[in-house]
Amino acid sequence: MSSIEKIALFIDGSNLHATSKALGFDIDYRRLLGEFQSRGALLRAFYYTTLIEDQEYSSIRPLIDWLDYNGYTVVTKFTKEFVDAITGRRKVKGSMVSTSP
Repeated sequence: MSSIEKIALFIDGSNLHATSKALGFDIDYRRLLGEFQSRGALLRAFYYTTLIEDQEYSSIRPLIDWLDYNGYTVVTKFTKEFVDAITGRRKVKGSMVSTSP
């Protein structure tokens, strides 16, 4: 029997980004992956995020592409953007409910 710890990493991209921004630091995803790899057998590293439907350019696209190329399994869901009729504020509606790949 192997005593190596099996690890799966599940990242809520939107909330991790908002938290790191609020705390004033950036996430080094290469180091993060390396840290978990050093602690055992990293089976998978998932990064879950949303993209706005019908948006030509997304500022998160370069990050998603980098993560996908560098060992993460990226799971995206599309959301819809709309303007709240009462407040006039932009809102995003969507759900990250997903079945595991």
